[in-house]
Amino acid sequence: MTRKTEDRTDKIISQMIQYLETVLEQPHAIFGGLPICPFAKKARLQNKILFKVMTLQAVELALNADLMQAIEEFYAAACYEVMLVISPDTEALSVHQVDQLVINLNEKLAFLELVVFGGHPDDNFNIQGVRTRQEPYINLTVQPLEILKAASRNLQETNYYQHWSSENLRDIGFRSRGFRERD
Repeated sequence: MTRKTEDRTDKIISQMIQYLETVLEQPHAIFGGLPICPFAKKARLQNKILFKVMTLQAVELALNADLMQAIEEFYAAACYEVMLVISPDTEALSVHQVDQLVINLNEKLAFLELVVFGGHPDDNFNIQGVRTRQEPYINLTVQPLEILKAASRNLQETNYYQHWSSENLRDIGFRSRGFRERD
């Protein structure tokens, strides 16, 4: 990797960390006073997020070998709670293509009990008007299902989901990934 490439990679990761700090880690009334992503700050501060910068392209809807290798390395390392794959090209994929890539990856990775979420600067997903996936870059978040289930159980004991519609819960695969809806 050249110095210029390293500098660009560091800049991209810094921008995503800034987004985490200024948006996802900030408390919000819509989420019961909790941050949009209540566990991001702890994971970031404990260095439990593996950041990977790689260009994602439409061809990867068929699952690119480099992407699969990065996911396998994350899985094998077992020292991270989250892998964030960041694509430096914000126009490489449409929101629909990111959604399709997420579906393909979730099908392919189900046997490893890993779950993938996508983010895109143009994603309109929102909870009561608060857009939660408009990161500065196209990205994929990969997490073990076990960690997501534990986080969901903890959040169900708070007011975090109070403003989520059934459609919001369906859109994140709440039931299909083994989460329980609030009573």
